[in-house]
Amino acid sequence: MEGLDTGTNMNKKNLDALFDPQSIAIVGASATAGKAGYMAVKLLETYAGKVYPVNPKAKEILGHKVYPSLSTIGQPVDLVLFAVPASECPALMREAAGIGARAAIIMGGGFGETGAEGLKIQNELVAISRQYDMRMLGPNTGGYANPVKRLVASFSVSYSKLPPGSIAVVSQSGGISLILACMLENQGFGVSLTVGLGNSVDVDAADVIDYLAQDSNTRAIALYLEGIGDGRRLYESIRRATRIKPVIALTIGRNAIGDFAKSHTGNLVGSYQIKTAAFRQAGAVVVENSNDLVDAACAFSLLRLPPAADPAIGVLVGQAGAGLLILDQLKSLSINVPHLGEATIARIAEQLPPMHYLNNPVDAGRPTPEFPEVLRILAQDDQLHAIVVFVLHEPTVLDPVAMFRELKPQLTKPVIYGTAGETADMAATCRGLVEQGVAPYTSPERTARAMRALAEDARNRQRLSFQDENRPSSQREIRLPPGRIDEATGKDLCRTAGIPAPEFRTCRDRQEAHKTFAELRKPLAVKVLSADILHKTEVGGVFLNIRTADELDNALQKIDRIPAAGSVAYLLEEMAEPGLDLILGGMRDPVFGPVVLLGIGGTIAEAIKDVSMRLAPIQPQDAAEMLQELRAKVLLEGWRGAPPVNRQAVIDAMLAVSDLLVGCPDIQELDINPLRATATGVLALDALIVRA
Repeated sequence: MEGLDTGTNMNKKNLDALFDPQSIAIVGASATAGKAGYMAVKLLETYAGKVYPVNPKAKEILGHKVYPSLSTIGQPVDLVLFAVPASECPALMREAAGIGARAAIIMGGGFGETGAEGLKIQNELVAISRQYDMRMLGPNTGGYANPVKRLVASFSVSYSKLPPGSIAVVSQSGGISLILACMLENQGFGVSLTVGLGNSVDVDAADVIDYLAQDSNTRAIALYLEGIGDGRRLYESIRRATRIKPVIALTIGRNAIGDFAKSHTGNLVGSYQIKTAAFRQAGAVVVENSNDLVDAACAFSLLRLPPAADPAIGVLVGQAGAGLLILDQLKSLSINVPHLGEATIARIAEQLPPMHYLNNPVDAGRPTPEFPEVLRILAQDDQLHAIVVFVLHEPTVLDPVAMFRELKPQLTKPVIYGTAGETADMAATCRGLVEQGVAPYTSPERTARAMRALAEDARNRQRLSFQDENRPSSQREIRLPPGRIDEATGKDLCRTAGIPAPEFRTCRDRQEAHKTFAELRKPLAVKVLSADILHKTEVGGVFLNIRTADELDNALQKIDRIPAAGSVAYLLEEMAEPGLDLILGGMRDPVFGPVVLLGIGGTIAEAIKDVSMRLAPIQPQDAAEMLQELRAKVLLEGWRGAPPVNRQAVIDAMLAVSDLLVGCPDIQELDINPLRATATGVLALDALIVRA
């Protein structure tokens, strides 16, 4: 399929044995009702392939012949389910490999999530899996359900009740995979696959996303992750998939829950900001809770907007209050709700009584016989990409299912529909709307957030469509000089990369400082220069607006008294013109690799935490989006008489930092704070580099 390379096609072939096997063996099968080994066999009742229970003591389980061992089956086996204690798994895994099994599911716990002994067993399983090219789901997984294939590879009975559909649920937690699938069912939607990854030591989220990108039964991928192993690999898999179908991502880590999360799957949570930034950069729609994840997945299973830089949304409501809630939500989510064209307004005015608001949102007052015609007219406005409708459910006046059945051939724009009414009426109405290809929602806010997901995906697709035309990252390899890196060395490196800095000199003693003072343009900044002092302001090592020799002596004396200065040196620098202070830098994240960061800088940068991040290398459009994501972006346009900053100069500096991080593997952290941005350009006023 277009957008996927040979490696991912091979990945699908390997995972077919896991998710679409022709035969399954259950090691630890049990004749005792209620046990995991019994349920694993029972849940395969609807499976069309061959089933081989394995138990040395039983003869028959639920009508299936039981085999004393895997080696006695005598037939090829695609998938082996292990429902045995952790300590027994390695030997049985080798036996499975010996009969040519191509995939395994290690159910239950007792592995890397429990400590050193469990980790030892887990590592042995990984080694066997790699030795025999045998894909392994888990360990510590509840398995999966593939309702489209009528296949449940699990011991959890809840999996067996899920209806088929076109939404795939990929979750680190088996419990969450079931919760999300049940939430989808409650809204009238089924799943193509729902899988709990568990400890993800072999088959991980990236593998499953690549597989689902090629799955014709899947139209949308709902992703829930806690910890991440190989972040770059996951990023690339999401990026490939979103070119083909939408990915909606939910993760955790905004608060201190790392120890609990590690005990759950054996993975560290990692930085929430870096994870979500990477997901967005790859094209996923990031949501903040499970309700939004489910609502977005429902919408995407029925429709997807075409790529657009700024999708325009029309809003039609039957009650003004609902319109205000939707408009407020859409505006707060930066969704474009434009004024309607004059011709559209005139045509709608012919359908509605006077005194109605007609200029987006269109307030129809309440459902009337004219409501369908108003919707049809609104959908014909050329500037709009999609329509949001919300109206109270009054079936005696307006039957929404009948309305969409009649209008469907005439509607030229995608529509999502919000409504509220008596519980007895709503279930059947929502089912009917889904059958008509319309995603239903039961509150104004949920309706608006679902549309936000559709619009964000359209923006992402527009951005990713230009990836092939983007600038290549610098291929030049850069090496740090030997020894500790002080501010002067850091600024020299910035200049080499193309980031300007003020004129400065380093001075080893006071005599040299006074000589330099006479040569530079005043006023000056005078700073302590030491690779041992990372934050000079905190130790009283920065003096600004030094104009006279006496002021210079006073500053040098105070620097000499700093206890942590070690071998004292001074940095004298010409003062920069006033401007906006930004923080620009990056780090080498242990999960995702090099990351570029931009934010509002200065001494309060860590307190306000107004930052945006992207994985390096970044492209010019990434840099421009990072500027727009800052909460205080209004400062870039000039504030209280200040001129707007030179955005292109800031973007160029961001690209230079990206190239530095990619081209210089010696850098662990890079911090330019502040980066002074003015109408004429940027200057690095400080530079901190930490060696990897």
